[in-house]
Amino acid sequence: MWTFEEPFYFVFLVLIPLLAFLQHGWAGRGGRLPFPLALWNGPQFRSKITGMRIVMVTSELALWLTFVFLITALAGPTLTRQEKVFLTAGADIFIVLDESPSMAARDFPPDNRFTAAKDVIRRFVRGRQNDQIGLVSFGRDAALRVPLTLDYDYLLGRLDDLQIMSLGDGTALGNGLALAALHLQGSAARQKVIIALTDGQNNAGEIQPSTAAELIRSLGIPLYLIGIGTNAQVPLEVTDPKTGMAYSGTLEEGFQEDFLKSLAVPPLGAYFTAGSSGSLESIFLAIDSRESATKRVKVQVHNDPLFAGFLIAALLSLSYFFLSRKLILKEIL
Repeated sequence: MWTFEEPFYFVFLVLIPLLAFLQHGWAGRGGRLPFPLALWNGPQFRSKITGMRIVMVTSELALWLTFVFLITALAGPTLTRQEKVFLTAGADIFIVLDESPSMAARDFPPDNRFTAAKDVIRRFVRGRQNDQIGLVSFGRDAALRVPLTLDYDYLLGRLDDLQIMSLGDGTALGNGLALAALHLQGSAARQKVIIALTDGQNNAGEIQPSTAAELIRSLGIPLYLIGIGTNAQVPLEVTDPKTGMAYSGTLEEGFQEDFLKSLAVPPLGAYFTAGSSGSLESIFLAIDSRESATKRVKVQVHNDPLFAGFLIAALLSLSYFFLSRKLILKEIL
């Protein structure tokens, strides 16, 4: 936001139209030599030196602009910026996302489960402030996609790059949970949270989900587990990113809801079922409200003076005035 430290100087701008009138419009200003431009009933005299007229007009404008720039510089133009400074550390959050083939089921019209999950995660991330967020995804294997970071743009870029089946065609939920817990183990944050989204039964990986959940509880980390999808027959279309082959069919089996509930035991976390985009959005809002801590924030105000730019502009316009009058119009100054 622009502000002016000495706005009183703008009063002098009123003098510029008056001085311009005295210089160019007042009949008694002097310095004129009457000369007839036309004979009686004869052709008028017209100057063909249009370039000279342009130089004369623009040089006069440059002179008056010089006064405008100088007055503006005297008024003390300042760019005022406000910056939030967090006095308390935020939470450390890991998002664990299933990218197994069943996430391509289209029961979140017009999107599939995977796209719907990424859209809600994106809105969740953009709603955070001063919270470090990391990203783990899992298929047959699990991988750390983004370590804990405050660079939300980078995180969302990596989220957009995720593809179904890029880590194989299985569901290693235990590996994904354990990997997130491992990277939160050394965190010094007061609040640590793991949010996992999955739609399938654990059928791969060396670590059982129950073992990973027990590890998370032992570290005192809340686990929010979201079962995404429905138990109805759902059309499925998926392309293997490694081979480029496309598959389509119908998904008939659902996930083991009772088993997933046993992994996220209150008070350290909870289990949610998301059967639609609206319910998935509501779940993330509920998690957000449960894990939002009181943040102490200080607002710092930065004032960047801008008068130097107007002084440079005044110098350039004044230089143009003198050079054009001296070198082009050949006036004696």
